[in-house]
Amino acid sequence: MRRSISGLLTTLLLSAAILPAAAQAQTTEAEPTSLNPYVANQPSAKHLKPFNLAYLAYQGYLKDQGIPSNSALIGAIASGTITAQDIIQAAVKANRLPEQTLSDQGYRHNLEDQLQGFTGD
Repeated sequence: MRRSISGLLTTLLLSAAILPAAAQAQTTEAEPTSLNPYVANQPSAKHLKPFNLAYLAYQGYLKDQGIPSNSALIGAIASGTITAQDIIQAAVKANRLPEQTLSDQGYRHNLEDQLQGFTGD
């Protein structure tokens, strides 16, 4: 149990330094592909990966949409009060994901996997 918690905390600390810049880069409009070779194989500019969305939620970026942050989010996920679909809906409402993501079952399953990492299941 302690190993899981310390591993989670280490991951969170590392991602806290990296994620805001990465999330900002992923949600802003990209340069034309011909000028920027790094965006050629990237998903749409407003499509966060499930990993990034999970940590944005954890860090409180979806609080305005009713998603708690930090340990409150972990508790809500563990109790079933907050689901992956709730987080996806909040991200769509916050204009961080396209609306099509609401019906993407693969994306939801991947986000569920990320959220399970928070609860240690």
